[in-house]
Amino acid sequence: MLKPLWFVRLSMPINERIERIIEYHMREAEGEYYRKVGDDPVYDALTWSNIEPFLPQRGWILDAGGGAGVLSIKMAQTKKCKVVLLDITRELLKTAKAIIKDKVLDGRVEVLKADIRSVPHPDRSFDFILCEGDPICICGDPEKAVSELSRVLKTNSHLVAGVDSTLYRVFRTLSQGKSLDYVLDFMHTGISPAEEEAPFDSKSFTPTELISLLQKYGLKTVKIVGKPIGFGSDMLDSFVAGVPAEKRREIFEDEAEKKKLAKILQRIYDEPYIAGIGSHLHIAAIKE
Repeated sequence: MLKPLWFVRLSMPINERIERIIEYHMREAEGEYYRKVGDDPVYDALTWSNIEPFLPQRGWILDAGGGAGVLSIKMAQTKKCKVVLLDITRELLKTAKAIIKDKVLDGRVEVLKADIRSVPHPDRSFDFILCEGDPICICGDPEKAVSELSRVLKTNSHLVAGVDSTLYRVFRTLSQGKSLDYVLDFMHTGISPAEEEAPFDSKSFTPTELISLLQKYGLKTVKIVGKPIGFGSDMLDSFVAGVPAEKRREIFEDEAEKKKLAKILQRIYDEPYIAGIGSHLHIAAIKE
C-alpha cells in the first residue's frame, strides 16, 4: 500500500527527532509544563470542558505524551481512576513525580518513559486515552501513533486528542506573506518544516483528514471543536487576533474579562463546521 505524501515528507531520522523534541520541551518547561490546569480561564477552560465529559468514573487512563503531568494530575483528582503518564522526556517525568508526591497521588498516577508509537501495554488496556498538546503531530508517524492508541484502548471507550490545524496554519502563512506556491504545497501535505522555534517538522490536520485517520483505526468521532494556542494576550487565534493589541492586553489583565472571552470562543468553536479555523483541533472519538 502506498503511504500518503505527508508520511513520506516526515523524513527526519527518528533518533534525531526524539532528541530535538526532548530539548524543545525542556526549554519550554518553565512556561507550559510547570503550571496547574485552571491557571488560564481561556485555553484551560476550553481544553478541560472538552475532556471531562468523556472521562470514565473508574478504570485506567493513559495520558499519552503528558509531559509533567498537568492533566494527569487533574484527571486523577477529578475521577476515581488510575492514570498512566507516558512521555519521552525524562526531565518532565521527574517533575511529574515530584508533583505527584506533593499532591499525595502516589499509587494513583504511574509515570512511564515511553513513546506513543510503541505503547508497552497489551491490547485494550485503558478505559480512556488523552493525547493532548500535539504528540500525534510531532511524533514522526501519526498513523502509527493513532494505531497504537487505538490498540490499547478498550472497546466503547474514548480517545480525546489535540492536534495542530492545517487551515489555521494556512491563515498564518498567508498573513506572513508566504508565496501562494508555498501555501498550496503546505495545504497538500500539512507539513510544517523545522525552524528555530520548533526544531522538528510536524504534521497538522484538517477536520476531515483527522476524522478519517481516526476512523481508519476504528475510532468514530463524536465531537470536534477548535481552540486557541497559548495562555495570554499573544495566544494564536483567528478571532483573538482581530482584537486590537491594547484591548487584548486589557482583557488578559482582568480575570472577569478573560472568562467572558473564554465563553465567546467556546460558543464559536463548539460549531463543528468551523472547528478547522481554530489554531488547534480538539477531537473526541469512541472505539467501536
